[in-house]
Amino acid sequence: MKKFTVFTLALVLSVVTISCKKEAKKVEGPQFSVEPKTVTITWTGYKTTSKIPVNGNFEVLEVSNIKEAPTAVEALNGTKFSIPVSSLVSGDADRDSKLKQLFFGVMDATVSLTGTVNLNEDGTGTIDLSMNGISKAIPITYSIKDQIVQLDGKLDIVNDFGAQAALESINTACLELHKGPDGVSKTWSEVVISATAHLKKK
Repeated sequence: MKKFTVFTLALVLSVVTISCKKEAKKVEGPQFSVEPKTVTITWTGYKTTSKIPVNGNFEVLEVSNIKEAPTAVEALNGTKFSIPVSSLVSGDADRDSKLKQLFFGVMDATVSLTGTVNLNEDGTGTIDLSMNGISKAIPITYSIKDQIVQLDGKLDIVNDFGAQAALESINTACLELHKGPDGVSKTWSEVVISATAHLKKK
């Protein structure tokens, strides 16, 4: 009887051990992560009452909190970024100087634009963006194709970030340049932003 009990106990332990080993050998799928050097951000502002677009981008972008995850969305979620406003370029050196000094320079503590990416599974999400001493969740949409991610959003400099003084400053500096055929000078508070990135997959 004693031998039978010992045999039974040994058998049970063997089954438990084998089961645990099987669980430990779960097959993992592909892992995704953001490639920082591939991330680009472009912006579009508007001038004149006809809403003529003015395009530009930022040449420097620091990305952090990068991780590997089983899905692209999980890999992107929580990604943080910091963009020095001094890296702004629009193809016009005079405009760039005015935007850096008379727009961002008028804002409160805006040496860099900082934020965090938060995505849902349905192609929507937000960017928690900090500018002019204010943090705001900006709604965005996104698409993922062949490991290329594109995010698009729109913010309002005045309503979202209280930057009326900055908007008036740049409009005054560009008073003549922002006049349309109607003779009215206007700088819009709306700014469209787009970002793209390539995801590593292994």
